[in-house]
Amino acid sequence: MLLVAVAVAAVGAYFIWFRSFQTQTQKSVQEQSSGALGGGLQMVSMTDDGTNYYIVLKNTTGTNIRFNQVGTNRPITASPGGSLVITSPLVDNNVSIASQSTVTITANPTGSWKITRGNTRTFTFNAILSPDTAERRAETLVYTYADS
Repeated sequence: MLLVAVAVAAVGAYFIWFRSFQTQTQKSVQEQSSGALGGGLQMVSMTDDGTNYYIVLKNTTGTNIRFNQVGTNRPITASPGGSLVITSPLVDNNVSIASQSTVTITANPTGSWKITRGNTRTFTFNAILSPDTAERRAETLVYTYADS
């Protein structure tokens, strides 16, 4: 009888350990694949007032995301159109989004193109994930929007 109880306890402990291992492995795969699929930067909403675009982005990763806007580097482009200048919120010409946070970016067209009601554009957002770490890598979001 004691031998049966010990055997049942051992099998139960094994199943608990196995399930715990399986859950940890699944979480690890999800975290790694979300970065590989480019799912860390998500569009919440986008609007315009005819002069500026108002872009709400969410960082769904476990680390910071940064848009660097230095010199002629423009992290947001529209096609057709061209690059956009981020006017707020800027700190040292950068926009940072903390882990699991949202930010509203105000950006306007550069050069000769303008926001034109009815024009459908494809926007590309080029950011840096984990900007100040050895795991630094590019994060890109592509989004289609019709000027209103």
